Amino acid sequence: MFETSIAEIIRQVDRIQPTEYARTRNFTRGAVTRLSPYISRGVISTKFVLDRVAASGHQPFQIQKLIQELAWRDYFQRVWQAKGNGIDDDLKHGQTDVENTQMPKALIDAATGIEAVDDGIECLYETGYVHNHLRLYISSIACNIAKSHWRTPARWMHFHLLDADWASNALSWQWTAGAFSHKRYFASHENIN
Repeated sequence: MFETSIAEIIRQVDRIQPTEYARTRNFTRGAVTRLSPYISRGVISTKFVLDRVAASGHQPFQIQKLIQELAWRDYFQRVWQAKGNGIDDDLKHGQTDVENTQMPKALIDAATGIEAVDDGIECLYETGYVHNHLRLYISSIACNIAKSHWRTPARWMHFHLLDADWASNALSWQWTAGAFSHKRYFASHENIN
């Protein structure tokens, strides 16, 4: 599923279709890059990806969404550099409506009854990969439905991720839980479908 040859990784960067990425990245079968493991491990950088895609002749407006997503990854890294272990705690606001500090069993067992979510968790266990929006849905279920504090579920996911990047993971979970944003994110039936 994930190449280990640097030549193939570079070809993967060169195959990015920025307009398709922008249009379909929210869908599990969308034109996602699958470059996160290489970026998180320092094989390639976000700047390398940006420079390579920009050099392919795309105008900035055509690659805007890709630029934004690369910038988010860098932003999370800078927050981690500035806050250090502070990202292990609620960063901006205390998470509200918390009833436990556990990982919900239905998520661990991939038995939520929501087919897309359960399939995403099975994929995570089998491959170390789960689509970004499924990460959001899983964290929304854990934090905002099961009312778990974000930290333990975030560690559970981080343990299983091939692209395990603590900054992106912890801060994304905090964003979903409302600890790193002004509101919580709730996955809706429509979004999941």
